[in-house]
Amino acid sequence: MHYERLTALDATFLRIETSHEPQHVGSLSLLEGAPLRDGSGRIRIDDLRAHVARRVHKVPRLRHKVMEVPYDQGRPVWIDDTGFDIEYHVRLTALPRPGDDEQLSALMGRLQSLPLDRARPLWEMWFVDGLAADEVGLIIKTHHSLGDGIANVDLALTLIDLEPAPAPDDDPPEWHPRPAPSPRRLLSDSIAEQWSSPLRLAQSAVRTVRDPRPALTTTTNALRTAASFLSKPESAPWNRPVSAHRRWVHADVPLDLARAVKEQRSVTLNDAVLAACSGALRDYLIEHGEVSDGRVLKAMVPVSLRNDDEHGDTLGNRVSLIVVDLPVHEPDPATRLAQIHASTTELKGSGLVDGAHTITEIADSIPPLATTLTRFVSRQIPMNLVITNIPGPPIPLYLLGAQVLRTYPYVEVIDQEGLTIAVVSYEGHLFFGITSDRDVVPDLADIAAGIEHHFTALLDTP
Repeated sequence: MHYERLTALDATFLRIETSHEPQHVGSLSLLEGAPLRDGSGRIRIDDLRAHVARRVHKVPRLRHKVMEVPYDQGRPVWIDDTGFDIEYHVRLTALPRPGDDEQLSALMGRLQSLPLDRARPLWEMWFVDGLAADEVGLIIKTHHSLGDGIANVDLALTLIDLEPAPAPDDDPPEWHPRPAPSPRRLLSDSIAEQWSSPLRLAQSAVRTVRDPRPALTTTTNALRTAASFLSKPESAPWNRPVSAHRRWVHADVPLDLARAVKEQRSVTLNDAVLAACSGALRDYLIEHGEVSDGRVLKAMVPVSLRNDDEHGDTLGNRVSLIVVDLPVHEPDPATRLAQIHASTTELKGSGLVDGAHTITEIADSIPPLATTLTRFVSRQIPMNLVITNIPGPPIPLYLLGAQVLRTYPYVEVIDQEGLTIAVVSYEGHLFFGITSDRDVVPDLADIAAGIEHHFTALLDTP
């Protein structure tokens, strides 16, 4: 068999994708420029491509592309890209020198607006020349079907070094792409897999009779999660249909500041992130006349299900979600943080994480309707925005001897959820990437500035 079937959760991100809602994640990194330039000052793009080509075998998914099952009779599969072209995936672009931060952020928004080509492996790397201070930008795009935020950090660590002058790579093993299955073979395999479902169901029923407690817990969690989907939050200014164009900005918070808030208030680091975002969103809503007594925003917060041994080349999505109330009506930063901490503490034991995962599996169990059901369920999550916190490496990273100085994440938006705040920790900083539709939130930079301000406010409030 020359293919691997996507998991139900990985397939979700292909099923909910539309022409104006591309479902990839990514990042913008700034690197030292000198080690990446040749004697004439040009970026060594051929050396960079060769470097990635030497490492790509460590993450086999980077040479796989998607093949759909005929008549939508099952989840898509990964097959080898027999025409794999490293020059297509590793590219070079430039801003007019000296490119400033605003121009680079605009370029980031434009590149992330463009869907990835499903006829090729679903990733791209863009090196950006022309930046001020002789830095080099690196914009990465990877489809969410390849993996969640943690998986994509693992992917980056495979291509990047932990020291400026590592030992030379061994010669990569010779790669012989496997032929793809014929559409007829793939269809028959998928139908056979569906026929095996009743047997698995019968086996599950026997286990349930012997011990009904796990099944009862799973059913209860799924029902509770489904019931929570019926409670729609009050709409925020960005809860509108989105276009095909993105606006992206970033923020930077010292990790020591965030840890000081964590220790002083006896909360988690993620609680502090949610509280600072809540303060920034409160300021934004006040500016737009949108705050009223009792106003709460609901933030969908991804929760990793990944074990310690599920790292490295184990890509894919191992994530579920919780929905956290952000009390933007509350003027006191410390009180907002305390309320968020109480909410996240309760949600950790609520079963909603397992329930959301079960609902995804149920939607996947009816192949002809899976795409429609998945899109419907994704639009029913009672949220105003997404806030996702991705742990990154605490030590400096290098690419061909050039240190990675800063790295900011990108996470997509969808219709009716036109705002996403992502944060990744790296070498003593929390780096935020904030994404919206270009026209839905034109003053997105105000939210970025507010996040930086409200970390200090959380520490200074008695």
